[in-house]
Amino acid sequence: MRNQRGLLTVDFLFSMVLILGLSGLLFVMTFTLSVASVTQYVTFASARIYAAGHLNQSIQKDLANQKYNELINHPVLKPLYKNGWYSVGDQLGVGNHTEIIPEFQQATQGPNKFWGAGTYFTARVLAFQIPGFGSTTPDDDGSGDGFQTYLGSYLGRDPSTEECLAFTADRWRAIRALPASGGASYSTGTGATGYYPIADDGC
Repeated sequence: MRNQRGLLTVDFLFSMVLILGLSGLLFVMTFTLSVASVTQYVTFASARIYAAGHLNQSIQKDLANQKYNELINHPVLKPLYKNGWYSVGDQLGVGNHTEIIPEFQQATQGPNKFWGAGTYFTARVLAFQIPGFGSTTPDDDGSGDGFQTYLGSYLGRDPSTEECLAFTADRWRAIRALPASGGASYSTGTGATGYYPIADDGC
């Protein structure tokens, strides 16, 4: 082959296609990691609200859901989850995640460490064609639903007022039922009524 004119142009075009494809992949990856970090903070803020004690656990869950909906529908964050690139679950997972996600039971040894809030995060933007390389989801339908993970924050939960009062009432009954030797029982001169437990979140 004596005439090699134009080969450099072909090499240049081929390399540019590869560079642009890899650049697009890097952009999508970095942007996805940024949005995932924002979503992680959303779950953290919801878990922080849920962790604080309140009148009962139902109110704690309602406050966590309110915070979650407030953040994902905020004018700054809402476009991230409504443009088709990314989405989060409509419902927030709140409470004991060994009950919400059965797989967590296998990872738990001893005291439960998965009380908090979490949501499913889907990055459909990761499903695309890279020139010169092919599809990022060769075995998928192209919907991008395969790029899904569960993001959660586990901060525990303070006992509610209802739980704390029930605990101190049970403790008072247990104290009155203690056996006494060489003297009057603990139930002498005391009663189940008229006792006012002072709950200082120390239960």
